[in-house]
Amino acid sequence: MDKKLRLQIITPQRPVLDKEVDFVALPAYEGEMGVLPGHIQYVAKLNYGILRYKAGEEEGTFAVMGGFAEIEHNTVSVFAEDAALEEEIDEEAEKQRLEQAKATLSGKGNELDIELAEIEIKRALLLLKVKNHKSKF
Repeated sequence: MDKKLRLQIITPQRPVLDKEVDFVALPAYEGEMGVLPGHIQYVAKLNYGILRYKAGEEEGTFAVMGGFAEIEHNTVSVFAEDAALEEEIDEEAEKQRLEQAKATLSGKGNELDIELAEIEIKRALLLLKVKNHKSKF
């Protein structure tokens, strides 16, 4: 059994991460899922949530917006609709985005505007949660 996992995070826009890690916690649709080296082959649907990894003493946190993860041969491939590393998140911009989306919801927008505003609220809340996340390792 290998002692490391290869973690790949890929979005339609760009490859986000390719790194050797010791542990990955995925925001699986049915609840958080931990992955260690030697894990069985598995495919998991991902929810909006926090992906965490540990590589030695280094810890990383990502916001993951849906998608799926494939675990195979000590490789965790995450194919996310969108993902953001904690350091990439602009907290003030996300707060503004959240307020704009809430204003759209409180107005008399059409059905499409309301759906988009709900998605923006969900995304902004997740990014703010990741930005203020404290490690649980």
